[in-house]
Amino acid sequence: KPAPSMPSEKAFKTGSSAPEPPASGVLRLISMRFCPFAHRTRLVLAAKGIDYETVNVCTVNKPEWFFDINPLAKVPTMQHDGKIVYESLVCNEYLDQVFPGRKMLPEDPLDKARIGMLQAIFDAKILPNIYKIGRTEGEERQDAFKVFKEGLSFIEKALATSGKPFLGGDQPGYLDYSIWPWFERLPLKLGDDLKLQEAEFPKVLGWQAAMSGRPEVKTCAHALALYKANNANPDPDTGLDNSR
Repeated sequence: KPAPSMPSEKAFKTGSSAPEPPASGVLRLISMRFCPFAHRTRLVLAAKGIDYETVNVCTVNKPEWFFDINPLAKVPTMQHDGKIVYESLVCNEYLDQVFPGRKMLPEDPLDKARIGMLQAIFDAKILPNIYKIGRTEGEERQDAFKVFKEGLSFIEKALATSGKPFLGGDQPGYLDYSIWPWFERLPLKLGDDLKLQEAEFPKVLGWQAAMSGRPEVKTCAHALALYKANNANPDPDTGLDNSR
């Protein structure tokens, strides 16, 4: 079953009329095309081959009706048969439990705990320093890169210990999809002056290459040039022509 196509509709903004609720049995994802958190959930939807429809919203000038669905008005938010689920990792666990297809999370409590602990390291050491690398210069930038690599060493060790290409094993799983959106954008943050060395991170670089080749990753990807254009002039409709 092919993965759902990339959403392309323009974003609802402040002052817009609310869309009709999703039809019975239809899963709706409220998203934003460049949000890495929504990207997490689009990856799981694609990997599991789940049919869904997309409503894109502006995450700066948020439509008023969005607050009636999610009090935080954050993406991703899902509507499914009268139920509302939001927060990316919550959405992904819900999808894994409710829909058929290969499982993203292991059943074993310790294996599941290891994933949660690696996620905590990503949240504490890797993610904030990716952002810091992108907005600082000189010594501060180098310091952020150092802490980023300290966090990344735990991912490297996990891959080396398992001997598998992905954190989920022979195929990507919950953690692979939860961290990939930032690695897809990483070249824009590192620029020309910072580089991950093969000698230091052979498993992580192999993982990046393997993830890039996955069909669900390609389905959800944007070209780096589009990310760069959107970073320079943030607009949820960057790259869309007027007819879409």
